[in-house]
Amino acid sequence: MFQKIKDGIYVFPGRRFDCFSYLIIEDIPFLVDPGTGMFFSELAVGLARVGVPPNKLGAIVNTHCHYDHAGGDHFFSCPIYAREPDLSAIREGDPQMTLASAFGVEFEPVDAKPIPEVFHGWQVFETPGHTPGSISLYKRGTLISGDTLFPTGVGRTDLPGGDEEALQRSLSFLKSLKYDLLLSGHGWSFIPPP
Repeated sequence: MFQKIKDGIYVFPGRRFDCFSYLIIEDIPFLVDPGTGMFFSELAVGLARVGVPPNKLGAIVNTHCHYDHAGGDHFFSCPIYAREPDLSAIREGDPQMTLASAFGVEFEPVDAKPIPEVFHGWQVFETPGHTPGSISLYKRGTLISGDTLFPTGVGRTDLPGGDEEALQRSLSFLKSLKYDLLLSGHGWSFIPPP
């Protein structure tokens, strides 16, 4: 149901279409990518077992607007953050950009806010390509990459808003960072040093 990766970081593996969700417990507890919301009750139980039930979360951060990452936003009462233009897709419930139409569901819009360049000590980098507003978060050797970079591959660019050239630039930038823990949207791994 969940696993402690290291102090202050827990992973909640996705079920079915859900992405992996990451709970970061620092000055405030925040959740990165709550998933579709299809299994919200299970996620809520896991968060409570860690000691941070949904009503105690300080924020939700969406790495991008796709339904499998942000569809569950509406279950939470805390502030929700993303980057434009994905932010507008989340606010409007855009069926194409969020891929909700591909999943055969409606995306419930939420009043998300623009994420600052530094979010509770985490650097927030623009890493477009998978979507125009994709972001990655970085702090002390830990990289949260959403669907830009996976342990064994990279994000798709054949979906609405995808851009292969932008993705390659984002990957080049991420390659320049020094990290030993990669937390991606659909898996995580410790990266051995070169």
